[in-house]
Amino acid sequence: MLLDFNIDKSICATGYLIERAGGCEDMFMLLKKVYFADRSALIGWGQSITGDRLASLEKGPVVSGIYNLLKGAGTQERLIKWNDFIERRQPCKVLLRKTPNYGLLSEREKNALENSQKVISAIRGSVPNWLHKHCPEWRDPGKSSIPIDPSTILRLAKKSEDEIRQIEEANEEVRVLRYLLGAQ
Repeated sequence: MLLDFNIDKSICATGYLIERAGGCEDMFMLLKKVYFADRSALIGWGQSITGDRLASLEKGPVVSGIYNLLKGAGTQERLIKWNDFIERRQPCKVLLRKTPNYGLLSEREKNALENSQKVISAIRGSVPNWLHKHCPEWRDPGKSSIPIDPSTILRLAKKSEDEIRQIEEANEEVRVLRYLLGAQ
């Protein structure tokens, strides 16, 4: 299943979580919170918040497009937009430069982000170990990465094949519409 990466909503979701953390967040924790919120949205209503690609890394699952942007990789257009709102400080802190338009996020998306903030922040012990246990779609890639198909998450969440097909079709419609409208 292909999702459609939405830079504006990715900035909003990331900014929303950074703001809730007091304006500065650990990059590792931020990536886990966005992943968990996207995963929850996908299971809950069939669409992720960011449309980002999902991947298994050694220390758990991540949203790979946002991870790349935090590392300074991505298209020039996306990096310019991203860096206007989000700043990475060394070694691994992420700051909010200015507040994005949170009106792009629905109430249920904000709720998923808030829930993710609470769940991931409340983990006692190893966050990667917790994610490995509670996100069964994660596979150990060793020192590499493995893409996570959103359909796998839906199957593990006990969605029927008919439900998955409907979700795939709806996400494809969104991708085509965004393409036709020239969205990034």
